[in-house]
Amino acid sequence: MAWRVDRYVIKGEIQNVTPGKVSGLIWLKGLNKPLELKLAGNCYRDLAGARLVFENPHPEEGDYTGLDIFQHGLVGDITASKKVKKLVDPDVPTDTFTPSGLPYVIGNCIYIEWFSETNGRVLIETTDFKWSITLPNWHLSESEESEQRLKNQQAMFEFMEKLVHVIEPDDDVDSDSSEMDEFQWEAFLQKSDARSDMLMELFEKYGDDPKCELLIADAMGWEIESIEYTDEIDPNWNENPEKLDEKEDDDIDDSFPNHPLISTMMDISSRIFFETESRKLLNDESSNPWNQLLWHSQLSVSKLVSALEDDTEPEPGFVVATLKRALHLIHLAIATIEAASRLQDKKEAWQTEIRKELFTLRESIFDLMQIYRRSS
Repeated sequence: MAWRVDRYVIKGEIQNVTPGKVSGLIWLKGLNKPLELKLAGNCYRDLAGARLVFENPHPEEGDYTGLDIFQHGLVGDITASKKVKKLVDPDVPTDTFTPSGLPYVIGNCIYIEWFSETNGRVLIETTDFKWSITLPNWHLSESEESEQRLKNQQAMFEFMEKLVHVIEPDDDVDSDSSEMDEFQWEAFLQKSDARSDMLMELFEKYGDDPKCELLIADAMGWEIESIEYTDEIDPNWNENPEKLDEKEDDDIDDSFPNHPLISTMMDISSRIFFETESRKLLNDESSNPWNQLLWHSQLSVSKLVSALEDDTEPEPGFVVATLKRALHLIHLAIATIEAASRLQDKKEAWQTEIRKELFTLRESIFDLMQIYRRSS
């Protein structure tokens, strides 16, 4: 997926003083040399012909394994005037609020995207930088900007096409084979994850575009079929509401997870939510370890449901591969609760109890995996 490096930037500069060429230097915390950009294409009209200088007030150190210092390739969308929602302090007067009730204003976002020959898509997207722009040496016309946008779109599609070839090689698993083992299922599920990540990447980039669905379909290689709406009316639409409620209750009873490992993980996840919410440890920051703990626990439930709640006789290989993914999330939850606890002066009893429950569940999952391995 894309390299998102905005959190690690110390400072940088991007210039497009020569038509058709974008160059730049970007210093990342922890690297002793800056990234050197030499890209073909133009910035958008607000930066075309000019030099953008920026600085991050709070850089973080990242993992740069595999990131090439020399970034040669094609320009993506490069602008300092992308409009985004920016959360503000509750005391700031505003008439706009997110669905969760948080106040925001519309502000400019620095969006620097390029497609590297060695690292694929690289992105800096932030509203937190301090920045300045010089006067332009030349101007980009509206038609030239439209042409540049089409080139950027094509670069994005080619990037996605390369990812498809990586996750779906020609020697794919034979779909006619009777049963796959855990390793074949693991590879299959990894490919599914990669395609999901690709889809999220496209939604992040084109989500506000009026042609979003068409752009995503083109990039993913989908054919959009027209949807036919029937004039038929559901015969139960005007049924007595009490009867409908009874039906819904019956459906809930029938579909409620009945495997003890799922129930245990659901109880742990509910406990985590109660303890963190009651202590006001949760917020809207994705970097908040308490948020991550809750997220990992909830994802663990979904993976256990995928592995263990199936009306048909499941393939042992599929169950083991999916249980491995649940285990990975449980390991993350254990590591996260340890890291989050260290932020406090003293570890609380509920944290110790949840950690113990997660380890006990972990051992039960290992035992179940062995049973399914023997059955295969």
